Amino acid sequence: MSLLRQLWIMVITITLLAFAGSFAVSMLTARNYLEQQLYVQSADNAAALALSMSQQSKDDATAQLMVTALFDSGHFELVRYTDVAGRVVVERANHAMPEGVPVWFMRLFPIHVGAGQAEVSDGWHQAGRVTVLAHSRYAYLSLWAGAFRLLIWILAAGLLAGIVMQLLFRWVRRPIVQMVDQAEAISERRFITITEPRVIELRQVVRAMNTMVARVKTMFAEQAARIEALRSEANRDPLTQLANRNFFMGRLAQALENEEFAPSGCLLLLRIRDLAGINRRLGRERADQFLQFVAGKLASLSADRHDWLLARLNGADFGLLAPGLSADEAPAFARELLENLAELRRIEITDESDLGTFGIAAYRHGDALSTVLTRADQALAQAEETSNAVVLLSDSDTQATLVAHDWHTLLTGALTGEDFLVASFPVLDRNDRLLHRELMLRLCQPDGRLLTAGAFMPHASRLGLMPVLDLETVRLGLVELGRVSYPLAINLSSTSIADSGFVDRLVSLLRQHRDQAGRLWFEVNEFGFRDELRALAAFGERVRPYGCKIGIEHFGRHFGSIPQLYDLQLDYLKIDGSFIQGIDEHPGNQQLIKAIVGIAEGNDMLTIAEGVHDDGEWLVLAELGVQGWTGPAATGRLQG
Repeated sequence: MSLLRQLWIMVITITLLAFAGSFAVSMLTARNYLEQQLYVQSADNAAALALSMSQQSKDDATAQLMVTALFDSGHFELVRYTDVAGRVVVERANHAMPEGVPVWFMRLFPIHVGAGQAEVSDGWHQAGRVTVLAHSRYAYLSLWAGAFRLLIWILAAGLLAGIVMQLLFRWVRRPIVQMVDQAEAISERRFITITEPRVIELRQVVRAMNTMVARVKTMFAEQAARIEALRSEANRDPLTQLANRNFFMGRLAQALENEEFAPSGCLLLLRIRDLAGINRRLGRERADQFLQFVAGKLASLSADRHDWLLARLNGADFGLLAPGLSADEAPAFARELLENLAELRRIEITDESDLGTFGIAAYRHGDALSTVLTRADQALAQAEETSNAVVLLSDSDTQATLVAHDWHTLLTGALTGEDFLVASFPVLDRNDRLLHRELMLRLCQPDGRLLTAGAFMPHASRLGLMPVLDLETVRLGLVELGRVSYPLAINLSSTSIADSGFVDRLVSLLRQHRDQAGRLWFEVNEFGFRDELRALAAFGERVRPYGCKIGIEHFGRHFGSIPQLYDLQLDYLKIDGSFIQGIDEHPGNQQLIKAIVGIAEGNDMLTIAEGVHDDGEWLVLAELGVQGWTGPAATGRLQG
């Protein structure tokens, strides 16, 4: 039974008890008062009649006339005159009961009227006796009217008290509902605070709940700070705060293997000339400052390309991984970097005008990591023979780049002609069972060749077609789910998630394919997730009713503070392959993965490792608590 209903029952019960008590006391008091008043009325009228008769002749006609005159006033039940012998000379009586008064009421509160008597004298002798009995019907009417008014008043007071109590309950209930919502949010891994109410008792409870939420948030913040510190220690250069060699090599391996990357690009190696001499001439502190300025200059020119990665590989070498940068564009870009570095000489950060040289290696998907590195080292060696030189080495032409208009025509035409296809790659759990398959979009060109997503997605993003392509991927995924029994994971861009029109169309698709929608896993790149935190939370609220899971891919790829995962109710994290490559020989990344697994388990999230290459890496990851894996080793395990 609800509290409000219990309060109403209490109000009704109290009202009835109050009415019963007041009714009994009031009726008995009023009855006694009326009985006294009726007796006084009877006695007074008997005395007045006796006095009048004593002054008149004592014949029967006169007595009858005077008795009748008093009786006809209508207030008396009985008027009687008897002589000294007790003979009734005149008697008038009216025993009719009052109309409008229930019989049960008169039986419950009977009114007993005392008769008034007076002696009639004839000179000095007694002539007779007058008996007058006031009628009780007016008393009953008055008593009943008072009872009815009391009932109305008590009911009105009870109703008013109930309304006031209901309003008070609603006022008190508001913070209670907020506390319930807060408790439910905690169970859903969302931590919110609420305003303290005015009710003192509830204020203490709310304050305790808010304190608990604040402590939980602090705990998560501490865990996030610890993960960030571990990530920085394991994968950042301590002087320049750029990525270190291990992280850079992991990303380069991904760029050569992962279809999400552009199908071609360039690796740029910068070697600072005579760093040892600069250190000797200027001192260690000035040399360190010089390296920090170099890192800042390089980062400022590549900051707008979130898929590029800048790293300090060793003391004098910097590396820039530039997916999508063509071999034709790379030398000009490198010379622009050198021109910006020349400013360091003008502002006297260094005393050397020959600052460095660039070696550039163009690559394509499928190239071996060692081949690309060797090509870049050879280019750098050739560049060192000349001051501020740039050398590019490439053993094959990269795919021709279409202009924006051609890409728009190609993509829109493919959407109209349904020329998009999907491929998928397995994601396994700890027991090598299929968790889901990652869906990748492919574009079938007019000549029959297939373009991977990394080839056309950057152009689609620049042309504003990402929501359309993402919706097409979901449509193809739902068609695929109609044929298979396993779940599918689909990557969505942050642009699409923030587009309300896209989300509306997506929800409409899910509604039409409700049976298949529960096997969809939606994931967003960590970079987009970082920028669209609220959009991702709102997106989750829209699609979760259909059974869809929400996750983050490439988690940890971009340096920066870890987002507040507990606000998003995520289902899984895919840890970026940059941390996974060679993890069996990298204790720092092992500590980082263990910390990520810990914070994920605290939020009831699944952790999946990306880009696992061999069983040695997976064994270490499994010991660290990672629950799923993908990459070449997972594909080989499933096929085997």
